[in-house]
Amino acid sequence: MEPYKTNPLIIERIWGGNKLSKYNKDIGKGIVGESWETGPLNGDIPILIKLIDARETLSVQVHPDDEFAVKVENARNGKSEAWIVLDCEKDSFIIYGFNRDIKKEELRGLLENGLFSGTLNYIKVRKGDCVFVPAGTVHSIGKGILAYEVQQPLDLTYRIYDWDRTDSQGRKRELHIDKAAEAIDYSSGLPRIINVYTLPKYAASNIIECRYFELGFRILMKGESHHFEAGRFRAVTAVSGYAVLKSGNTRLLIKKGDTCIIPKEYDRTTVIEGLDASEYIVATCNL
Repeated sequence: MEPYKTNPLIIERIWGGNKLSKYNKDIGKGIVGESWETGPLNGDIPILIKLIDARETLSVQVHPDDEFAVKVENARNGKSEAWIVLDCEKDSFIIYGFNRDIKKEELRGLLENGLFSGTLNYIKVRKGDCVFVPAGTVHSIGKGILAYEVQQPLDLTYRIYDWDRTDSQGRKRELHIDKAAEAIDYSSGLPRIINVYTLPKYAASNIIECRYFELGFRILMKGESHHFEAGRFRAVTAVSGYAVLKSGNTRLLIKKGDTCIIPKEYDRTTVIEGLDASEYIVATCNL
């Protein structure tokens, strides 16, 4: 299979906004939530790429690790992920872990007594901030953020707290306290946040490397090109400008908001050439 441009799966969410439709005009107007850039989950996609548009703060949640997901959910893997902030408001924040030591036995009491949100670790973010969120980490994306997300291919979230939010019918969304309490890594510390715009301009190194994926942020000037060797699954998502992906007889124009897949089985070198000053994210699968 040759490299190809994806057809994203657009998903409405109760917390969705309209930044995404402005970021990628192909999506159209209106409230969205998520754009699954790699399309629906299937056995051929080893990582899932999303663009997340948070008009409101997402639920406080946790994802299971591999062992828990296999044992409890009969899933093939857990869900570690990473984010890059593409756009945000002046006061935007993420939630990452707790601001003090929390024990599993405390969790339900904190929730029942309205004290849970006060134990969370709120971190201000700015455009370009990148953070790795390993499975087991309590987390949330705050309001006003448009984020790029790469994750293991699992659509499973344990909601712990949803800000007492209700849908148009006045119903609260389901929480998953019991499973969340078991899935949380209570020893997780503070995140290491790297801003992609503080990196050397032509840095080719990855921002994040874990056992599941690598994540890089690249800048291209007009006429400049980057080469990628065959044999690894890569997802290339344009952040700004225009570029062209070339390989064999393949020519794909990549504009802001587009994602292209280079399959692992593809046996030729792929070149990405800048048509003007442009930026893109490349996620590489390690499995």
